[in-house]
Amino acid sequence: MDRKRKYAKFLIEGCLRLKKNDKLFIISTNFTEDFVNLLTLEAKNMGIVDVETLINYPLKQKELYLSKPYEEIIKSPLIDRTKYNRMAKLNYAFLSLSSPLPEIFKEVDKELLAKINHYQIKSIEEYKEYQLKGLIKWNISCVPNEYWAKSLNMSVEELWELVFKICLINEDDPIDMWNKKMARLKRRAEYLNSLKIDKLIYHNSLGTNLEIGLPKDYIFESADTKNIVNMPTEEVFTSPSRVRVNGRVYSSKILIHNNEVIEDFYLEFKDGKIVEYDAVKGKDVLKDIINTDDGSHYLGEVALVDYDSPISLTNVVFKNTLYDENASCHLAIGQSFLECIKDGFTMPKEELLNKGLNQSRVHVDFFIGTRDLEVKAVLQNGEKIVIMKNGNFVEV
Repeated sequence: MDRKRKYAKFLIEGCLRLKKNDKLFIISTNFTEDFVNLLTLEAKNMGIVDVETLINYPLKQKELYLSKPYEEIIKSPLIDRTKYNRMAKLNYAFLSLSSPLPEIFKEVDKELLAKINHYQIKSIEEYKEYQLKGLIKWNISCVPNEYWAKSLNMSVEELWELVFKICLINEDDPIDMWNKKMARLKRRAEYLNSLKIDKLIYHNSLGTNLEIGLPKDYIFESADTKNIVNMPTEEVFTSPSRVRVNGRVYSSKILIHNNEVIEDFYLEFKDGKIVEYDAVKGKDVLKDIINTDDGSHYLGEVALVDYDSPISLTNVVFKNTLYDENASCHLAIGQSFLECIKDGFTMPKEELLNKGLNQSRVHVDFFIGTRDLEVKAVLQNGEKIVIMKNGNFVEV
């Protein structure tokens, strides 16, 4: 079988775990329409005849942003995202194809881009609620394009080869291989849950010196075989206690947010809140993320990933959050995960906040893993255990 077709089939069958008569909603750009057509064909071959798409046109959007005022821009069908809400209510599975176009909007006013982004986020709040509560299946996976490949100094074909390798598409049975990988990650999460951790302490030579408290009833999670939401996935993750983060953390990789670059930045926290930050490049983009709402001044995720993960071993910085976050320990500004605290899915929002979980319209991952990163766990009984050393898990 052609590997692109095999990859398309794997995303539908292996990640979303869809079956005959299920419904699929694909979100992408016109730069990946050939692959969208392949996905649609594979879905229909599997008996999934109800396939909807939302195709974005970044170059047309750019032209709109450069020629029209904000009030006209938000009325344009080019930025309308409300279909997300309709598809969620109708129980479609969401397949979002991540295909970066680094700095494609670099001529556009950054404040305007931030306003448009905030408007779009607010317009899909119903969908985000369905997603947050685990009421719909969803997956984010990467598809190469010429812009992205060029930014990495490689051809599209070379980038496809990396995607196939990382996602195990070259294996005879990718689904079986991912099931085995997820079983290992699950055992790692179960170990961290058994420790009854009070807080995590991070140190490395970049200057990171950070303490992150965890809620009393925290739960470390890993990928679920019933629905792999990120392809690839190498992480175990939980949500921190909103007001128990103190110290400074430095980024270890560039961050691409809405196709804009943020590079060499740090965040300083006091009682959970970001009180200081700076960046060599993209400080205004970082500022817009932090100022989205009150919750975007706090952390929503703590994720632990081996420095020697398969993605990291490629020695490629992909300029794509999905891949780079699975090559590195990372944190996220914004929304917490309801599944990362006991009874989180059934708990009212006020109680979740009281338990320490953050709430925000955004969730933006950034990368902090290095070869010399050490992470200590301070347990609820006061004992200290090194859980990561030289960037990797200390296996037990």
